[in-house]
Amino acid sequence: MATSGALRAFFTPTDPSLTHILQESASTTPPSTKLVCTIGSACNSVETLSELLEAGMTLARFDLSYAPGDLAFHQTGYDNLQAAMQRTRKLCAAVMDTQGPEIVVLNWSGEPLQLSAGQTVTVTCDASARASASLLPISYPSLAGAGLQPGRSIFVGQYLFTGSETTSAYLTVQSVSEDGQSVDCVVGNDCVLEGVQLTVHFGAMSNAAPILSEQDKRSLSTFGRANAIDFLALSFTRCADDLAQARAYLDGAGLRSTKIIAKIENREGLLNCREIIAAADSVILSRGSMGNCLDPEKMFIAQKMLLSECNYAGVPVYVTRVVDTMTDAPRPTRAEATDVANLVLDGADGIVLGSETFRGKFPVAAAETVLAITREAESCFDSYRYYQHVTDRMGLNSLDALMNDKTEALATAAVRAATKLRAALIVVMTVTGRTARLIAKYRPHQPILTVIVPGITSDGLKWSCSGDYAARQSLQLRGVLPICADASIGRPDGAVLSAALRVAAERGLTRPGDRVVVSQCPRVTQRWGDTMSEAGVVKILSLGADGVTTREATATIDSAGHVVESREEDEDLV
Repeated sequence: MATSGALRAFFTPTDPSLTHILQESASTTPPSTKLVCTIGSACNSVETLSELLEAGMTLARFDLSYAPGDLAFHQTGYDNLQAAMQRTRKLCAAVMDTQGPEIVVLNWSGEPLQLSAGQTVTVTCDASARASASLLPISYPSLAGAGLQPGRSIFVGQYLFTGSETTSAYLTVQSVSEDGQSVDCVVGNDCVLEGVQLTVHFGAMSNAAPILSEQDKRSLSTFGRANAIDFLALSFTRCADDLAQARAYLDGAGLRSTKIIAKIENREGLLNCREIIAAADSVILSRGSMGNCLDPEKMFIAQKMLLSECNYAGVPVYVTRVVDTMTDAPRPTRAEATDVANLVLDGADGIVLGSETFRGKFPVAAAETVLAITREAESCFDSYRYYQHVTDRMGLNSLDALMNDKTEALATAAVRAATKLRAALIVVMTVTGRTARLIAKYRPHQPILTVIVPGITSDGLKWSCSGDYAARQSLQLRGVLPICADASIGRPDGAVLSAALRVAAERGLTRPGDRVVVSQCPRVTQRWGDTMSEAGVVKILSLGADGVTTREATATIDSAGHVVESREEDEDLV
């Protein structure tokens, strides 16, 4: 899987003297990097969820591959999340994770299975067989034609395994039966397999199961639809057709506004990553599963290449398995802390916490620690060099460069202006969130305050407003801070902008005298006629003494990068 453009980390130390390393971190700036927390028994109370929201959780993951039939368990977590959002007045998006074509060991008795290094164990497709230390029945009809050969690896572990526990088995294939119904393996380590459902990963296996299991469909039509979930995380995405099938089912189930996150977690998904990225709304690199499909020395290549491809396409990308140690310990290892920082420098939009929050002893500490690391890494991220790298790769820095997408042209103009003028903030007016996504693609140093202007749509039978969905879904974008506009207070380029600047001042994002870059998308709306179309520009404002009105020079740049207006007089935005 080749990629164009150099793979690099955009690191510049904030203080060459290194004295800041010895200082306490005291930044109150919201982290640009987003955080997904998996909701489970360790964190599903209103109190703990409130603490996670205060710490910086922006997306809550409900993994229905765990206890898929126990929807009441997941509903409790979702209901408590809503209560926590009301208590903290913090916005959070809901992510529903599917089971998909995942293969599991069925240990219906729930009795622990003790395996010893060197022993032989048989993996069977007979789901009715009783699990034992010598026989592991799996939820897959046949392994015939799956590509399993002697010497291939099989991993068996508990849900959200960390890799360090003694509840995971590493098996090596010795032989495969002619009918593909059983595989004899040698156990590589002493372990005790615990739980009713154990995750299984076959190295280099071709999995032909449907991308949405029947249980997934039932969960979507009940839990998903009742809660109007914001994102569907599609487990084990293998190709673009998997996404098309999931999209068709969501649309038919009344979940047209739900976006799809493609989880790339096996060799097939990795090889088809470009078509997946082009078809997905965002991507998760599931390192836990992928790590069982690739040799350890190849994992970093897959990670850097995937992040680079997503960054170039402007598709949000998340990474899992970062501070596994914090499942049982209050601090991460040195390697884990460095890993989190490098993910930020390599362009990740966000981090996914799994076992750390689902069943960990320190869920809130894990969230706070990860975001403290990301905030420090962001302060060292060379935004300008990154912008130059992406625009070079897109061929936009040549004399004959041509950009056909007007919205992206405005996005590049906004980021360039904010960088050169050292603006404190970028304000984005958008209906769908696309303008914010394109600006976030270039990773500006400034926070991106995204004002969601409500969009009214109709399917011929009823009217709906997309504002709430767009605001929550914008939370997946690195650097984006979404707020919903009240369309009743006036035009997007007038009172709504003034209200947004007040919010920015209240949150400490701006101070009097700061410069602010405002980007307005080229969209025609019914409410204001051609207003948004005419306002498809980038404005440069200087804030007055109250932090809301603008004083001194105001410039307006069109999508071709031309200054179309420049004024010295005061301008009252109200």
